[in-house]
Amino acid sequence: MDQIDKYIQSFLNGSLDAEGHAVLRQWIKEKPENRDYFQTTVAVWKATGVMSNAEGFDVAGAISRFNKKTKSVNRIDFYRRALRLSAAAIILLVCGISSLFFLWQSERTASEVVEEYKEYVVEVPDGAKSKITFPDGSVVWLNAGSKVKYDSNFAKASRNVELTGEGYFEVSKNKELPFVVNTEKLSVKVLGTKFNLKSYEEDSEVKVTLKEGAVKVGDFLTDAAPVELKPNQRFTFRKADLSMLVDSVDASHIDNWRNGAMTFDKVPLEEIAKELRRLYNIPIRIEGDKLKQIVYYSDFQENVSVEKVLEILSSGNKFRYEVKPDIIRIFN
Repeated sequence: MDQIDKYIQSFLNGSLDAEGHAVLRQWIKEKPENRDYFQTTVAVWKATGVMSNAEGFDVAGAISRFNKKTKSVNRIDFYRRALRLSAAAIILLVCGISSLFFLWQSERTASEVVEEYKEYVVEVPDGAKSKITFPDGSVVWLNAGSKVKYDSNFAKASRNVELTGEGYFEVSKNKELPFVVNTEKLSVKVLGTKFNLKSYEEDSEVKVTLKEGAVKVGDFLTDAAPVELKPNQRFTFRKADLSMLVDSVDASHIDNWRNGAMTFDKVPLEEIAKELRRLYNIPIRIEGDKLKQIVYYSDFQENVSVEKVLEILSSGNKFRYEVKPDIIRIFN
């Protein structure tokens, strides 16, 4: 039995974990024949389950026997024949149309199971923000240039979401289903808490800042022990050297960006420029590597103009700037 069959087996008996759901969902989406494989396997399993007594049904044995018969023939064609044979077997054993109805229900259910993997994507363009409420009542505020993905299985077998960009999360408590936010480099696992996660693809760092509750940060597909954060702690992952740092911060302001405020705590001008580009939806070009490395400690109140931000940052003749309708230039 190959790995996908193991995932399907676990799905059918209800033991598939969150990571397995993600792998299976991706595999179903890759090719139409994968979707057919999944649909028909579920249908045959359902039909066989009626004849075998569902409580004592051997999922592993049924799938194993089924796969042995498909080695020498085209799998999709065989599944269609198998469905017809299953229907005939049910007619002979039950001698009634109720089993035919069940088989029809099985095929319909298989399609519905695939629909379980329908994916929802919310993408926020530069210059905008958005608030999303998940089916479990958890909420995320997405910053400019951010994207979150989840599927219709959310809050049923798992609470997994994928984030690109920045999001401030307020997670409803559920001890049975941890809330997991996956990014390109790491994952954050919580039961119920408030935290900010910043993970833009173009940024050099990934940051997790905890306001309330507790979170675990790490790569949960490996055996490495996750880092546990307490309130007012910040986890920083540097992409260049894969280093990690945990430091203490005042987390009371971590969600101020929702109202247009900005806080830069030892942030180089190059990273600030990325933030301004996303917030004001205008390209920014820094002309000179030394300028990019100037570090700032600055706070800006709600909804300040980009011109005002540049005026303050450039004070003391640190740099000059030019604001045009289609680009901002920063230079000496």
